Amino acid sequence: MSEPLPLRSEPFDLDDVIVGTSPLGGIGKSLGDENAIEIVARCVEVGFREFDTAPLYGLGSAEVRLGEGLRRGAARATTSDERAKRLLRDEIRVWTKVGRVMKARDALVEGDEVEEANVPGAPGMIYSDCPDVVPVLDYTAKGVMASWDDSMGRLGDDIVLAGLRCHDPETPELEKAALKGSLPGLGNLRANINGPWSDHPAPMMVGLGLNDAGVAARILDETNPPSGTPPPHALDALMLAGRWHLLEQSGAAVLATCAARGIQVHVAGIYASGLLAGGSTYEYRPATAAHLAKRDAWASLCATHGVSLKAAAVAFAFLPAAVDRVAVGIGEAAFVDETVSLVAAAAAVPAALWTAAVAEGLLAPDVLALGAVAAPPAKRRKVDGEGGDDDS
Repeated sequence: MSEPLPLRSEPFDLDDVIVGTSPLGGIGKSLGDENAIEIVARCVEVGFREFDTAPLYGLGSAEVRLGEGLRRGAARATTSDERAKRLLRDEIRVWTKVGRVMKARDALVEGDEVEEANVPGAPGMIYSDCPDVVPVLDYTAKGVMASWDDSMGRLGDDIVLAGLRCHDPETPELEKAALKGSLPGLGNLRANINGPWSDHPAPMMVGLGLNDAGVAARILDETNPPSGTPPPHALDALMLAGRWHLLEQSGAAVLATCAARGIQVHVAGIYASGLLAGGSTYEYRPATAAHLAKRDAWASLCATHGVSLKAAAVAFAFLPAAVDRVAVGIGEAAFVDETVSLVAAAAAVPAALWTAAVAEGLLAPDVLALGAVAAPPAKRRKVDGEGGDDDS
């Protein structure tokens, strides 16, 4: 990246936060249906309106729990069944993902590629609350339709999709398959859902959801080239997990690319798999001594400026002008209200914290344009079905 990222000039609030639902699949330990549903219901009650999920999370259980929690929360937040239905239809939006189709073992057919690393009981499988299914990798256009249909069955047909993301095409084979199959398939599905004959309540977007910034950059060069006419499957949004937070900023270049090309950026993994939120893991593995030392240095600096480490993590995620949304995973009921407070506290984090972080070597001096006025955002790519000339 040749230029530092300009800073955000607009304030942020709960409307800019996406509730991440990976924890609803029971990461590391069972969460249980009722606890998970209550977490989501409370999110709706306090004002969260955008949610991100995936078939992988609990191998479908997170989607089921999310749908039930949204319906319960809408009922509590309103005074009649009709108003609850309107809240679900007009305000609440869900992102889910494609690339994996859940199948029972006895439903597998020749050619199905089971993702053995994410089968229940496999070493490294992080989800505890899983039905008796296995994830099958499917990055074909047909797989897009199957995954979408299955997800809507788990969520419920009263849940409105904000968009679909191609999930984790992070090997050369899957990257190639996504470019040939699932990404064009997503483009076709978007065109149908956003067509004039559709009764979908809002335009649906398509995007990527992954951890590898290099893969994201290569795919965006194909789907959203820097010049010329973009293809029909040009992407509307990128969710980048774990590559923009206090401990790592390797996603800076792809954030700049998205800003230049009018692609929304949704940052996830802002607590570094829990290390910045009181945990001891980094990328779902025990944190190294170097990661722990950097975490502790950030905590000390934050304390000097009267800021909590969690609030600083939220504020940093929102710092670049390129970032449209920040996803925060919520796996405990108590963390719902805490997150509301953290977002408010993050909005008040002093700019002096970031300049001090550069002085102490916690941030590279060329990552952010500290003290500079943010450049106007690029015009966002218009989604089929949207009105107006400038939706940025």
